[in-house]
Amino acid sequence: MNNSKIEVKDLINIGLFTAIYFIFIAPPGILGIIPIFMLLLPAMVGLVGGIPIILLISKVRKFGALTICGTIVSLILAIMGHPWIALIFSIPVILIADGLMAMKHYKSWKYNCLGYILFSFWPIGTFIPFYFMRNSYLSFIQDKYGIEYQNTVATLFSVEMIPVIIITTIIGAWIGVYIAKLILKKHFKRTGMI
Repeated sequence: MNNSKIEVKDLINIGLFTAIYFIFIAPPGILGIIPIFMLLLPAMVGLVGGIPIILLISKVRKFGALTICGTIVSLILAIMGHPWIALIFSIPVILIADGLMAMKHYKSWKYNCLGYILFSFWPIGTFIPFYFMRNSYLSFIQDKYGIEYQNTVATLFSVEMIPVIIITTIIGAWIGVYIAKLILKKHFKRTGMI
């Protein structure tokens, strides 16, 4: 791992790319009110978030930059009304993804790609209540959105759909990181990432 400490200029870059990442993932987040898009949310976030995250790790090649970015976004979403329990899943996933990329000092495309795919799983934490607090969470949804909406999400978020969530997240994140590579190829060659 890179043993350089995060400095003020790094924090500025982290803040900038966190804001850009949040702007990129906001439209899929808004679509999440539609049940099928809620199910595909991690895949959509993985698809659109590749460019700002890959730029972040190419600009700040220090362990903790990705963790700070992901944690800030997760906390903002929790403050905005997402389930707080999501942080139990999201933050460890973000940390592990950051550690995976740091193993090769953020210079290995393979490790960065795998790390980004793993990082893209953080939104799945918002689904925890569907599986571990199901009755109370579905009751909350029914009170807020009505019985039809509650029935739809109850069907979509069955245990049988977990593999679908995982597979679509991997595919969405892989496409997102591949698009980032194509768009940012010249930048990556200059920084030695590819």
